[in-house]
Amino acid sequence: MTGAYEAAGRVVAGRYRLLRRLGTGGMGRVWLAHDQELACEVALKEIVLSPDIPESEVSARIARARGETQHAARLRNHPHVVTVYDIVESGGLPWIVMEFVPGATDLEAVVRDQGPLPLADVARIGLAILDALMEGHRLGVLHRDVKPANVLLTGPGPHASRTTEDGRVLLTDYGIALEPSSGAPRLTAPAEIIGTVRFMAPERLHGGTPTPASDLFSLGGTLYFALEGTGPFDRDSDCALLSALLSEPPTPPRRTAEAAPLLLGLLAKDPEQRMDGDEAARQLTALAVRPGPASAQPVTLPTVVPSAGPREPVGPVPPRSAEPAPQTELLPPVEFRLPAEFQPAAEPEEPVGPPPEPPHREQREEKPRPHPRPPRSGHRRAGLIAGAVALVAGGAGVYLALPDPPAPASVSSIRVGGHPEGVAVSPDGRRAYVTNERSSSVSVIDTATNKVDRTIPVGSFPKGVEVSPDGHRAYVANLGSGSVSVIDTAANKVDSTIPVGRQPDGVAVSPGDGSRVYVTNGRSDSVSVIDTATNKVDRTIPVGSSPAGVAMSPDGRRAYVANLGSGSVSVVDTTTGKVGRTIPVGRSPQAVDVSPDGRRVYVTSLGSGAVSVVDTTTGKVDDTVPVGSGPQGVAVSPDNGRWAYVTGFSSGAVSVIDTATNEVGRTISVGSGPAGVAMSPDGRRVYVADFSSGSVSVITV
Repeated sequence: MTGAYEAAGRVVAGRYRLLRRLGTGGMGRVWLAHDQELACEVALKEIVLSPDIPESEVSARIARARGETQHAARLRNHPHVVTVYDIVESGGLPWIVMEFVPGATDLEAVVRDQGPLPLADVARIGLAILDALMEGHRLGVLHRDVKPANVLLTGPGPHASRTTEDGRVLLTDYGIALEPSSGAPRLTAPAEIIGTVRFMAPERLHGGTPTPASDLFSLGGTLYFALEGTGPFDRDSDCALLSALLSEPPTPPRRTAEAAPLLLGLLAKDPEQRMDGDEAARQLTALAVRPGPASAQPVTLPTVVPSAGPREPVGPVPPRSAEPAPQTELLPPVEFRLPAEFQPAAEPEEPVGPPPEPPHREQREEKPRPHPRPPRSGHRRAGLIAGAVALVAGGAGVYLALPDPPAPASVSSIRVGGHPEGVAVSPDGRRAYVTNERSSSVSVIDTATNKVDRTIPVGSFPKGVEVSPDGHRAYVANLGSGSVSVIDTAANKVDSTIPVGRQPDGVAVSPGDGSRVYVTNGRSDSVSVIDTATNKVDRTIPVGSSPAGVAMSPDGRRAYVANLGSGSVSVVDTTTGKVGRTIPVGRSPQAVDVSPDGRRVYVTSLGSGAVSVVDTTTGKVDDTVPVGSGPQGVAVSPDNGRWAYVTGFSSGAVSVIDTATNEVGRTISVGSGPAGVAMSPDGRRVYVADFSSGSVSVITV
């Protein structure tokens, strides 16, 4: 095999001088070369053959290279396909001559470096890939290896601007493409599977004939990866991945519930039931224009032509900026297992701006709700009446007369690390701790100045964070490294790292003495209980599927665990270390918080677009409050429990629930992709981790 330095300077076919290696793919290496006749730079794909490859495979690889040239040449006028100029021979092997434009990065590398992309940007990328695939299907060409590494993004600046008018989305590598109707012999044996299994349609794994639906399945997996940062069937081993592809439903999207119909439709096991290209184009177009994190510049959406008849070439394409990318798997799988019954619910419109002053509850018109609220229990109604009498008698009638939370005095923004996820405030309110998922760090905010005064490196993909009752320690759940970092808040450094279960997510510290830390393990379906005196796990408690958020009762006797995968809350008895009760709630519960009096638990349901209100006495859902799409974090005001603040990842807003009426009284706009939320001890400030904008919004109320 040719070495990179040995080959540099070599002239191929008497014309193309090799300059440097750009990458390595499944069939060979890609080089930057200088075309000595036209005095321009091109990309050359070299077919690499190991000496131990059998002769039959040598012929097959050469045939694939020639096939790639022919297939891609038929699509050379398409704006979202890398142009192939020619095929030449050198040393008895073919070299593919392709366009080269500097600055291209493959989608997999972008997600690896920047994290999951905003929904609107992914929808635009999807429209471009879909347009290229559908044009190929109209011409009778199947790609057969659609995956993130074969999608190139070009353009200046960060990934958010790579889908703007200054950049392009390009589909590359038609090396295993197939024309079913061409009459040409297949390049693989009947039992041979060529392509990337991680994104391959199940029918291909069963040995079935590839169809356009197979490419659409791979497109669905690619878009899922761009949105979630992991594949829809990623597992801990190749065998488990294959099993999931063949027999398990895809893990429903966790960050973007509104994309679930599109993704689950494209990832249907049965190709006959799979979403077709025209419906995918319609849904992608709707998602591409949804409000969300703004790109750096306006975007021109590709127009996907309906699948009726071939389309004529549209003339020469302007020069593009694409660098062929290697076919490599770059991101280790980070996955959550969820049940098949997840389906996103119809979502109410999110309120925009401050609502008009509503009349008293008894004067309001009854409005239809997506989720009928169950009747309130008699003891709760009696309690509310008794509370009202007591408040009026005590001169607190003004409290009852407030129909809405007070308008925020201000919403300020603090820049932190990449992809902030969790947030916690110290007991004295002087510091806020923010986990930065992409930066693998914790930003420490001085709440007096609203500035970051320290950044502390922690484990990989930090998620949840909580501060001990005495304020001396902050505990950080590191999802990527399966550990908890213990931060000494006086020294502002990690003084201990504790191994826990797989993919730890939420963390809660026992109130009062702070003797125990409860950590949810998303892939172990368990809660690790850490003894803070020894900094060791002294107990592991099985809970529901894919546990996420966790919160403690004020007396420390109960831990409430939101089970993302099983649509339930596990109530852990902290004395016995066992689950004493399991409470069904909404679909895909994400976060949980407990009222200061311990009588109510508030659970965000990502799949239902609502908050479930649990009565801790009866252990049942007492009410369901619609809050719009993508609810993530929840925090109940610590002073009197009157307000519950819920972050809406998709809406870029915080819904404020009046806990006396269980209705949303106000919606406050914050940064892009709000996730975690926490309140100052006096209840006067709300800290929101804005995942997509790399900031923390501080709401003063």
